[in-house]
Amino acid sequence: MSRLASNRAEQVAFSGFLHHDHVHLDQLIYAATRAGRERVQHAGHAHVLVCSDTTEVNLKATMGYRPAAELGVTGNNSDPGFFIHAGFALDPEHGRPLGCVSAQLWTRGGHVDFGACESQKWFHVTRDVQGLTPTVTLVHDREGDIYDLWFQVMQCQTHLITRARQDRALIPDYPGGPTRLWAALEAAAPSALFELSIPADPKRGRAARRSMMALRFRTVRLRSPRAGRAGKRGSVQLQAVEVRECTACVPCGESPVVWRLLTTHTVETVQQALQIVKWYMFRWRAEDTFSALKTRGLDVEASRLKSGLAVMKLGVMSLWSAAKLTELVKRRDDEVTQASIFFGEDELLCLHELLPRCEGNTKTQSNPYAAQSVAWAVWIVARLGHWHGSGKPGLQIIRRGLERFDAIFLGWEIGKQS
Repeated sequence: MSRLASNRAEQVAFSGFLHHDHVHLDQLIYAATRAGRERVQHAGHAHVLVCSDTTEVNLKATMGYRPAAELGVTGNNSDPGFFIHAGFALDPEHGRPLGCVSAQLWTRGGHVDFGACESQKWFHVTRDVQGLTPTVTLVHDREGDIYDLWFQVMQCQTHLITRARQDRALIPDYPGGPTRLWAALEAAAPSALFELSIPADPKRGRAARRSMMALRFRTVRLRSPRAGRAGKRGSVQLQAVEVRECTACVPCGESPVVWRLLTTHTVETVQQALQIVKWYMFRWRAEDTFSALKTRGLDVEASRLKSGLAVMKLGVMSLWSAAKLTELVKRRDDEVTQASIFFGEDELLCLHELLPRCEGNTKTQSNPYAAQSVAWAVWIVARLGHWHGSGKPGLQIIRRGLERFDAIFLGWEIGKQS
């Protein structure tokens, strides 16, 4: 709250707004996602990716400030909090964030309980993005591997890339052919070898590394998991792509990285298969936004609001801010997009006046980007966040820069009025 308000009076007013009974959670979600959809449509892309993921907001550290029963429990079934599932639109060429276009918040118990139907969040995103652009590709991790979802995706004329969670049953291509997904991919000959940067995963004890990966792909037909029962759906034909880390590259004591991806996109060449892998890897942009929402950025989990529902409302508004912050970080080299989509006219004038104070006496200390572009504005904001010009400014630097710029801009506006 203190980061969003410029003085005590604004903090009180903002708190009153979030606690007001006439400020509804669904209205805030609609406003936040509408802004994201408008930005996507303004960008004019014929094809966008929508990467979906879920995060929990754990409020154990501040549980003494509000009744725990309002929120229900998080994933450990004891700490109070709530869940957010969001879809973030990205451009398919560079994976640059375009905005949050779908969001859902719920509790396990408490005020906004989905009951036992949390899997509906994936279907909700599919409906939300229908007609967003001429072509939409949903990108899901293993939790989104739901058989019925393929039918909804096809009915909505969208595409889907998901990481397979289970060794699904197949209808074999020929008598005696593989009847399981894992075996079918293992039976396919490697089509190519390529080098890949594998990110660290502290939960699995995996260090970051560059490895050679074997690429396989083939057409598969998934058998309905309800075959022979009432209400069954027919089989669905998809393309399967496997990326497997070569044994020689795996550190001692670790398991090879294996991704098995399923998609509705056509995959007939190595280039098309590698494109699917690239789009799947953009899924981590959603995790970047959730990181900006929590400890690495806005720290919504530290909120001391007295109502659980008010914290959820703050979560929606903070999600929009976190998405914007993540966009600025990823667009730090974007000289094509105008900064006016992130900053108002007066804010751009203020940035222009700040520029000489942020630049040094040498060419390497000068802003190298086209004036009024996003990259130009982010460079100035990063300097305000105490970035010294080496490497690339990250999330914390941009956040600090934006906070400092907000304070400077307030003084700048007061000076103009006096």
